[in-house]
Amino acid sequence: MKVDHQTFSYAHFWILTLLLIGIRFLHFQPQLDLPHDWRQADTAFYIWDFTENGIDIMHPQVSWMGSHGELVLECPLPEAIVAQLQLWIGPSMFLSRSVFLLFFLFSVYYFYRITKWLFSITIAQYATLIFLALPLSQFYSRAIHIDFFALGFAYAMFYYAMKAVARSSLSLLLLSSLLAIPAFLVKVPYIFYLALPILIYTWQQKKLTWLITRSIFFVLPLMCFLLWREHAYLVNDAAPDWDYILHYRKFTDNASWYFGVWQQRISLYHWKVISIRMLLEVGGAMGIPLAFAGWWLKRTDQQMPILYAWGLGLLIYLLVFFNLNAIHNYYQIPFLGFVAILAGLGVDNISSMKNEWGLTVLAALILSSTCYAEYNYYDRPKALEEISQLVKSNTSTSDFPIVVYQDFDCRNPRILARAQRTGWSLESNAAKAEVMERLRKEEGATHIFCVDPKIATDFKTQLPLNVIKLDSILLKPGKDYLYRLELQPNQ
Repeated sequence: MKVDHQTFSYAHFWILTLLLIGIRFLHFQPQLDLPHDWRQADTAFYIWDFTENGIDIMHPQVSWMGSHGELVLECPLPEAIVAQLQLWIGPSMFLSRSVFLLFFLFSVYYFYRITKWLFSITIAQYATLIFLALPLSQFYSRAIHIDFFALGFAYAMFYYAMKAVARSSLSLLLLSSLLAIPAFLVKVPYIFYLALPILIYTWQQKKLTWLITRSIFFVLPLMCFLLWREHAYLVNDAAPDWDYILHYRKFTDNASWYFGVWQQRISLYHWKVISIRMLLEVGGAMGIPLAFAGWWLKRTDQQMPILYAWGLGLLIYLLVFFNLNAIHNYYQIPFLGFVAILAGLGVDNISSMKNEWGLTVLAALILSSTCYAEYNYYDRPKALEEISQLVKSNTSTSDFPIVVYQDFDCRNPRILARAQRTGWSLESNAAKAEVMERLRKEEGATHIFCVDPKIATDFKTQLPLNVIKLDSILLKPGKDYLYRLELQPNQ
C-alpha cells in the first residue's frame, strides 16, 4: 500500500458512504421493478418456494415448470439465506431487499480492501464512493438479484489470495480457496477472470513458484463447481419431454445461451449496445472519461500491470460470455470495480492539483450517476402486477394455471412468480387448444388465464366438456379483460 499525498477526510468519506447507501432505501418498494424483472422474478420465486415448502437447495422450483417444478440454474445459496431469515422473522420484501443490500455491502467491503492494498487509503475511498454511486450498482444492490453475492465472494477470494502471496501464508491461501466456493457455485463467470491479476501480483512479489506449487488449494472450488454442474444436468434431464410446447427445452445444454455465436462478436450493433451501457450504466457518463484519465496519468505506476491484467481478464470474460453481456445489463456488473478504481485514480490526480477540483468532480459523478439511475430504473409493470394479483386471488397454491400473455414464452416467470403460483407460461401464438388440453389431461393444469378472448372461446368451443366455467374480469383502466377458464380436473 502506498503512502497518500493527502488524506481524504474520514468524516467526508463516511457521510457520503452512508448517504449513498441510504438513497437505496428510497426504492425498497414491495414490488419487483424494472429493468430485468424476469431474473428477479425467478429469484423471488426460489425464495418464496423455500419459505413455503422448505429449503432444498439441491432441488429448487421455478414458477413456469408446472406440476414438475424442479429446475436447477445457479446454486440458490443467496435465496436459501434469505428464505431462512424469512422463516425466522417473517416474509417481507423489505427483508429480502435488505439482505441483498448486505450482500452488496459485503462486495463493497472487499473492494475497498483490495483497492487499499494495491494503492492507498485515499484512492480506496474515492474508488469505493464511485463504486457505490455507479448506476448499475445503485439499482442491483437493492434488487432481488444474486450477482453481488457472487461478486462479493470473488473479491474476498482475490483479496486473501494477494495477502496469502505477500505473507507466504498457507492458511490465508486456504481461506481464499474456501471463499471462492460460493462464487464458483453461484456465478463462476464473475470470478475466473481474477486469476490474471492474482498471477501478475504474484509475479511482482517474485512468488510464482510458491503459488503454483500450492495451486492444489484451488482445485476445491473447481471440484465443487463441476459437481454442481453434474447435479444440475441430472436434475434438469429428468424434466418432462414437453416438446409440444413452443420453444420448450430441457436445461441440459445452455452453451448457446451463455456464449452465443461467433457472428455476434463481429456485429457492430452488439458492440454499440455494450459500449453505450459501459458509458452510461457502468460509468454513469463521467466514470469512463475519468477512468481513461486515471489510466493515462498513472500508466507507469508499479501497480498498473495488475489493473491491466484485471482489464484483460474482463475482456476475456466479455468475449467468452458475449451473448449474456449483449442481452443483460447486469452482466456488466463485474466491470464496476475495475472502472471505479481507474476513475478513483483520475479523481485522485485531479485532487493532487487542487483538492476542491477533485471533490467537485467526485460530486458531479455521484450526481450524474444518481440522476441516470432515477430516470432510467425503478419503473414497475403495473399491467403485469394487476394480472398477477388476479391469478393469485382466483387460484390456490395447489392449482396449476396456464398463463397466456402476448409474447411471454414458456420460460417467462413475470406473471406466475408475482402470483406465487406454479404453472405454465405460453405466448399467444403457442396457446393452441390441443396444447393446453394436453397440459390439463397429462400434467394437471387447472386454469387458463388470457387477455385474448379468441384463445378462451376457441378452447371452450373445441373442448366444452373440459371447461367448468369461463368468466371475464375487467382490467384497469376499464378497456380490457382477463379471461379465466376453470378446467375439469384430470381424472
